Formats: sequence, C-alpha cells, structure tokens
Amino acid sequence: MIRHRSIPRALLIMMALLLIAGLSLPGAVCHAKKAAKGEWAFPEHYPKKFDGEGYIDSIGKDGIVIDDRSFGFSPFVQFSTPTRKRASRSQFRPGDLVGYIANQKKQIEALYLLSK
Repeated sequence: MIRHRSIPRALLIMMALLLIAGLSLPGAVCHAKKAAKGEWAFPEHYPKKFDGEGYIDSIGKDGIVIDDRSFGFSPFVQFSTPTRKRASRSQFRPGDLVGYIANQKKQIEALYLLSK
C-alpha cells in the first residue's frame, strides 16, 4: 500500500511544478518583448525614446486615437516614417504601429511610423 501512495504523490508534485513553471512563463515572455523593443534599430531622425507607442485606432485632421487613447495634434505636429523625416499625415493609417512625442497638453508633437 505504501508503494501505491508514493506514485500519486510523485505525480501530484510533478503536476504542481509544471503548473508553477507554466504560470511564471508568460511573465518572462512579456519581459523579453519589452527588451526587444528597446533594441529596435531606428533611423537617425527618430528619437531614442518615445513618450508612448501603440496602434492607431483612428486618425483625422485634428487628432488621433492610439490604443483607445485620444490625442489632439499640436499646431506644428511633425510626421515621420523610416524613409522620410518629413512625411504626410496621409501616410498613417488605422492599424499602424506608431511612436509619439506629446506635450503637456496631451497633444502629439511628433508621430513616428514604426511598422505597417
């Protein structure tokens, strides 16, 4: 009887260890994604750091929605793509991944295309 009890205990311990390992893995994966973002190679005209980044939900003449956050454009907003330092707003579309620089009024001063 002792022998039959040791097998289920060992199995229970192995299952508990797998569960613990499985729960800790997503945190490690998320951390790895953040480290990879810091290592992106951007063109020289891009800043080293953005105030924020995300996917465009909608973009209009006066403002933009990025990841459900609404921003207005500053009067002197600058748009940039990897190939053009001074690009047009029309080159940005919903679904594009962008980085941005914002002022104290939550207005976008510079918008950078990261990927399509």
